[in-house]
Amino acid sequence: MTGPRLLGLITLAVAAMCGLLLLIGSTQYDDAHLVIRWTARTSFVMFALAYVARPACQLWPSRQTKTLLAYRKWIGLGFAVSHLFHLAGILWLASPDPAAFVRSQSPVILVAVVTFIAVFAMAITSITAIRKRMKHMTWRRLHQFGIHLAWVPFMSTYALAIGTSIVFAIPTLILIVIAFIRFAAWRRGSMRANTG
Repeated sequence: MTGPRLLGLITLAVAAMCGLLLLIGSTQYDDAHLVIRWTARTSFVMFALAYVARPACQLWPSRQTKTLLAYRKWIGLGFAVSHLFHLAGILWLASPDPAAFVRSQSPVILVAVVTFIAVFAMAITSITAIRKRMKHMTWRRLHQFGIHLAWVPFMSTYALAIGTSIVFAIPTLILIVIAFIRFAAWRRGSMRANTG
């Protein structure tokens, strides 16, 4: 399967899921919450795969990890698409009274806004023509900052939700593990550079 085809399938799947959720909800409030909840889950899956792709290939090179790395760009773009639907759900939920919504979300709104900007900036700069016009170091710093920043709201959301349901310990543990994998890969690369 080609990367663009994978992205197309992801987009169709997320759009179809959101369409079905709109049929299930009985009110605008229900519809928006369902879209937000489920797109958060699809975004989480694709984020985790994109986040761990390169370090997993560095630590455990195999056909599976190399395939995951080869599709990382397209999985990352799928994450951005899912997050676009997620943002649409949030804006829909906020639409009756945006000011009240912002006030209710004031502790996290700044991090959320910066994260959305970073995610969409990474998506736009993943387009080959745009990437070629950027300095490599600028592109690299943007993507390093953005991918690590995106980890923060996932972690804070799921970790804080453990108090309401132990089920949220599962994504929290996954986030800890993939962060450790990235650290281990960075550590190995750093040690090799120092000994080389």
